[in-house]
Amino acid sequence: MTAPGSGDLDDAERAALEVIPRLFERDHTTWAPDPTEITDRLGWLDAPHRADTGRLLEFADTVVADGVTDVLLVGMGGSSLFPRLLAELVAAGRATSSGAGVRLTVLDSTDPAAVLHVEERLPWRTTMLLVASKSGTTVETIAHLDRFRERLVDVHGEDAGQRIVAVTDRGSSLERRAGSDRFRHVFHGDPDVGGRYSALTAFGLLPATLLGLDVDVLLAGATDELAACRSNDPAVNPAVRLGAAIATAARHRHGELVIAGPDGVPAFGAWIEQLVAESLGKDGVGVLPVLDVAGSRSGSTDEPVVTDGGRRVVTTVDGDGLAALGRQVVRFEVATAVAGALLGVNPFDQPDVAAAKAATARVLDEGRDLPPLGDPGELVAGLADDEALVLLAFVTPDGRDEAAVRAAADRIRAGSGRTVTVGIGPRYLHSTGQLHKGGPDLGGFVVVVGDDPRDAEIPGRGYGFSRLKRAQAAGDLDALAAADRRVVHASVAALAEL
Repeated sequence: MTAPGSGDLDDAERAALEVIPRLFERDHTTWAPDPTEITDRLGWLDAPHRADTGRLLEFADTVVADGVTDVLLVGMGGSSLFPRLLAELVAAGRATSSGAGVRLTVLDSTDPAAVLHVEERLPWRTTMLLVASKSGTTVETIAHLDRFRERLVDVHGEDAGQRIVAVTDRGSSLERRAGSDRFRHVFHGDPDVGGRYSALTAFGLLPATLLGLDVDVLLAGATDELAACRSNDPAVNPAVRLGAAIATAARHRHGELVIAGPDGVPAFGAWIEQLVAESLGKDGVGVLPVLDVAGSRSGSTDEPVVTDGGRRVVTTVDGDGLAALGRQVVRFEVATAVAGALLGVNPFDQPDVAAAKAATARVLDEGRDLPPLGDPGELVAGLADDEALVLLAFVTPDGRDEAAVRAAADRIRAGSGRTVTVGIGPRYLHSTGQLHKGGPDLGGFVVVVGDDPRDAEIPGRGYGFSRLKRAQAAGDLDALAAADRRVVHASVAALAEL
């Protein structure tokens, strides 16, 4: 769909300036004539003003006073990516903790080795489980809850529920379970804020407070940026040019948003990747986020750099301090909403994410496994020079197979000049998965699935995490094929030969 301002970047900026007042007036016709999943998804525009920081701080203080040293957060997509970013900022020394917080571990993998690693490493006597799911039905998260609740029962017996806290929407099945299992507390998400826009709600602020971070500083930065983003002066409003640049790139068949994040904080790029890809990758349009490309830094966090005739946008992310983080969150949220208006897409739904979930459920119901292995070399040979290669790896995060997949990506990228991206499953299903199926035809997809020497049982199910992981991979292969994508199931070893 073509919108006003579909010419060069200057035209797009002028169109973006016209979107700004309509955005803050919450005019759903900015994106679509039907208000469904728009009018009830704009609460992020004032989320920083609604945060009950006092209640969060009081809860964190009681947790630490009770001897909790570690928090394991289980969640997917918007429920996990921002908390992971916070933990990485603390570890990299880019966000100062009060010293009175806990250690935060985030698990968003169904790989059994990842599950077992977390289970065997954490001190369960002093660990609290934080279950984050807006809908309360996220299959991976509920499987994690079932598994780790048993570990807490082993240690705390009938009081195990007092070591579990949930963040979910009011009335969800997870809230009902919290009542029956006597969870310590339930924090409610804002019903008018979608998952990927929830960083400055309880989904992000509770983990921040538990880490000992000063959330008032984070929210002050966000509040300042919201004020700037209301301006119709492009010299004042940092989201106007960014949103216009993203939309300009997305109008090219193979447009890219290159995200140069701070060293030691890869989750910053991953959070932006989800926001942009899942919001804009639909109706045959979208822009491909590309993370951590050597030499891509623009040198400024204020101005995106547009290259290659507008096809590629490079943006550098400031990762120093909580105020800067709050500003970046708002900047990208507003820019993404503006880009959606310019492209004529609804940035607040995710139809192809639901399709992938349904495909996984069918694979499990039918008892199917993965299809036979194919030849990734043949797929790559058939790609045009400007088409991307997307490697989707259901492997142990940070393990040997992931390293091999990333090494293959680096080698292919260096040898051919082709854009190569890597998604780790099932995390990417809640992020770039929407773009893969709903956006433009990016190029070729290779799905690899690591072996599982050890499995981890999911209590109450007839299968373990290995089966769930393989079903998710098989389901996405089905969904990609149904979307007419060029896709092959390959081994990790076959990637080494490309």
